[in-house]
Amino acid sequence: MELHKSKLIFSTGAAVLLLAGCFGEDPANPEETLDEYIGYWETGQYGGMENTATEETQELIGTMEVELEERMNNVYSDIGVDNIQVTYEPIDFSEEEIDLDEIEEITYEIDVQMDTMLGELNYYTDVTLRKETEEEDGDEWSWKVDWHPTHFFAGLQEPDDLILVNREEPERGGIYDRNGLELAVNDEIYEAGFKPEDIDDFEAATEEFAEILALDVDYVRERANLYPDNPDWFTDVVRISPEDPRREELGEVSGVMFNRVEGRVYPHGEALAHLIGHIDSVTAEDLEEREGKGYTSSSYIGRRGLEAVLEDQLRGESGVSIVVANAERETRDVIKSREVVHGEDITLTIDAEMQVELAEAMGEEAGTGVVMNPTTGEVLALASMPAYDSNLRYLNLRDPRAEELEDTNILYQLRFRDTYSPGSVFKPFTAAIGLEEGTLDPEEVIEIDGKQWQPEDSDWGSYEVTRVNENVSEVDLNTPMKHSDNIYFAQQALEIGSGTFEDWAEQLGFGESLDFVYPMHTSTLSNDGLETEMLLADTGYGQGEVLINPLHLTTLYTMFTNEGSVVQPVLLRDEESGVWLEDIVSPDTAERVLESLIAVTEDENGTANRENPGHSRSMAGKTGTAELKESRDDVEGEQLGWYTAFDYEEQDLLVTVMIEGAEEHGGSGYVVDLVNGFLGEIE
Repeated sequence: MELHKSKLIFSTGAAVLLLAGCFGEDPANPEETLDEYIGYWETGQYGGMENTATEETQELIGTMEVELEERMNNVYSDIGVDNIQVTYEPIDFSEEEIDLDEIEEITYEIDVQMDTMLGELNYYTDVTLRKETEEEDGDEWSWKVDWHPTHFFAGLQEPDDLILVNREEPERGGIYDRNGLELAVNDEIYEAGFKPEDIDDFEAATEEFAEILALDVDYVRERANLYPDNPDWFTDVVRISPEDPRREELGEVSGVMFNRVEGRVYPHGEALAHLIGHIDSVTAEDLEEREGKGYTSSSYIGRRGLEAVLEDQLRGESGVSIVVANAERETRDVIKSREVVHGEDITLTIDAEMQVELAEAMGEEAGTGVVMNPTTGEVLALASMPAYDSNLRYLNLRDPRAEELEDTNILYQLRFRDTYSPGSVFKPFTAAIGLEEGTLDPEEVIEIDGKQWQPEDSDWGSYEVTRVNENVSEVDLNTPMKHSDNIYFAQQALEIGSGTFEDWAEQLGFGESLDFVYPMHTSTLSNDGLETEMLLADTGYGQGEVLINPLHLTTLYTMFTNEGSVVQPVLLRDEESGVWLEDIVSPDTAERVLESLIAVTEDENGTANRENPGHSRSMAGKTGTAELKESRDDVEGEQLGWYTAFDYEEQDLLVTVMIEGAEEHGGSGYVVDLVNGFLGEIE
């Protein structure tokens, strides 16, 4: 915005900077004083500006409620002033034949430019310099500046005029599922508090209130007694979600009242907590990190989940206006403004009802679940359990389960973002690599005897690969897939070779970030390469040092339903579906591995076969039990139970579930039953 005076005396010119004490040989030149005045202004030494002013305008400055230097610092800080540049057109007095001894005052038009929170501000104002005699010697005189409020900021007329920053906060965008169901929206919440005059027993009522919400009773009493001289006034203690079942219990406490206010509501609580996250009040650190982006001490910011990931889109942009007002705060002029931009509404590919069913199927088990459409790449559910309640986190209320848990951090672990040892759900990838490289013949029958194995003449010492079913000795691809035979896949990995296996892992996205709106941890094949045969063999059946993100794992399974191409996973409804890894394997390879995965679920000896699965879908899949051990010599360790399954006929549903501590439930078979139960609920 540019503000121009009606009369232009001089055109804009180059600035000359001289600080205090740097007068030239001719102190009678007014431009030396003007340069000194401008120098103080541009370098933020606002007290020096006052020192160069005439006595009359110093008296005027003295009438201000706040000293000029303090006021300029405060206002310039509030409106983000930086990089002040003040210029004017100097006068060549010799050419103009101006006798400075004959004139009492001279006026320069100056051009003021400064950066503000709303961008560059440019305005013109007049600076008049007057001759003023020294008090001690009436014969000595110097030029002094006739200070005016516009030297401080554009549009000011009186010393007590105010510069105000008016803000209009944007309305935060909502988050919705694919069917328009609300996941995070602005809605009414409740302030829960007391009307003291209605309390029968203050001590008992406040204690009961505190006990219901697990609050500090002294804090509750302090809030309840906030206005002791006005017992008929409502005093809020906490804010509470309309979804909170404890609201009804609070309503029965003597003197408790509820006041409706605007807030953020998360209708599905725990089921979508890790995905959606919550907002929170900004901190000093937030304000520092987002300086200049319109946040104030009363703002809210996305703290976890998509509320944080999509903060810029959801929040929008504050409307701001810098105005000049009189002492009564009546607006005189709008100097610069920016219209408010409300936050965007975000629609996800998530099916909220499906996510709720998945979360309920997992219950309090520690684990994660992914549901995807394998044809379009749309992520339909993305769960991490157990979880906190987004409403409680946003409102800073204690989780009722906190007393029952030894470590409440279990509620905040974002499992679908982490990487894990996959165990046997990795075996289809080993099979696909072997088929592509020609080292695996799916029809070849290999003889494997016994429960444990190591290559002849190996240097493995006492370490051997162990399989579960030692009663089957003659195997082709289908047999070890449905029995989950570790020895077969260890042998196939050795046939492939470490270099080729590493090359394939890179092609399959290991070691690179997954292109997904919610940042995921990167999957890795090994720590420092497949340097030993033992590590290569273990890698073939998903042990060793393999770590994979559950979404990455699920996405790779789409190659078996898409003739060898891997779809791009998407979470936002307006993202275009596409292919991530095109023709990563041949259609023949994809079909052959698919046949082996169907055997896992439909052959009576398959690890995922169930006579009555509880659903009517035609599922193919793979079970996996990853053993977490400190070393190969450990006999026992924690187990991760995996099951990845997809409808190979409809090709509209692909599910991966991982449960920690699977050894307590008998291994991955427990996860198969969990997934089958979930599939039965969503039919």
